[in-house]
Amino acid sequence: MAEQKCEKANRTMKPTPDPSKSLDITGDSAPVVPAYTCKVYIRKNENGTVTGRVANLAGLEASGAGERDVLLKLTREFKSRISQILTDGQDIPWIDPPQSRQENEQMRSIPVHL
Repeated sequence: MAEQKCEKANRTMKPTPDPSKSLDITGDSAPVVPAYTCKVYIRKNENGTVTGRVANLAGLEASGAGERDVLLKLTREFKSRISQILTDGQDIPWIDPPQSRQENEQMRSIPVHL
């Protein structure tokens, strides 16, 4: 008896697809979301703070209590700067090849979607 109820419940709970309610996000209609790589060189300072700089776009540096804080600041600024450059119809002034990494720095590569 219990098995019959389970079988009946499973049959009635299955959704039936309605083609008229399609999301239509495949093929040519899929939205294009630009993504850019933010290359960050990060280092720990003697006082325990962390400093980072973007290696492939000039003028972006940040400091904070930890790596996560610094990366958040830098990716927000990177995204804002790239968005503004594109809005203004300008070419992105990439540093190519990126700036050199110092011995005490580690590299982080962060994909940023606009």
